[in-house]
Amino acid sequence: MRDDILFHITTREEWKKHQNQGRYMPESFDTEGFIHCSNGDKIEETANRFFSGYDKILLLVIDVSTLIENIKYEEDEETGEKFPHLYAPLHTNAVIDKIEIAPEDNGKFNISFTTEN
Repeated sequence: MRDDILFHITTREEWKKHQNQGRYMPESFDTEGFIHCSNGDKIEETANRFFSGYDKILLLVIDVSTLIENIKYEEDEETGEKFPHLYAPLHTNAVIDKIEIAPEDNGKFNISFTTEN
């Protein structure tokens, strides 16, 4: 698994609200104080757990090297798994790619790619 890339799921509409400001802060940042991220091996599970019912999602591919001091891996209270949380606004120049994904006919997101070195 690559440790130089993280992912964040949002919507195209939410991304557009922030991209011209040079930084992205979802609404949850105000209440939780961080931005939820995932590693490549957890992104499909995260998409299906939290974005079920969405017509499309936008997967932000994030270069960790510019954010490393603000990332903390913390345990999910429900699953016990550790997920990366970004304790700072996401600067839009750290986003190296954006991938729009629609669910399959069964409503599930199929995000199959590897993040191997």
